[in-house]
Amino acid sequence: MTTSTYDLSSTINQKYRYNTKGKTPTQINRELREKGVQGFVIKVSSNKVVMKVLEEHKQSNRECMR
Repeated sequence: MTTSTYDLSSTINQKYRYNTKGKTPTQINRELREKGVQGFVIKVSSNKVVMKVLEEHKQSNRECMR
C-alpha cells in the first residue's frame, strides 16, 4: 500500500453518496480506494461521505462512483 500526502491548499471537499451504515471511516476509505476513488475520507454520515480530493481527481472519482 502506498501513502501519499496532499497539500491541503490544493484540495477541495467533495461529497459522494455511499451507504455507510455500520462501517468505520477506515473501512469506507478502503472500499472507495478499491473502487478507484482517490482522496481521503474526512466526514461520514449514514448515506454520505465527504472527502478531501485533488481538483484533477474530481471527474475521475465521479465516474468511479457510478
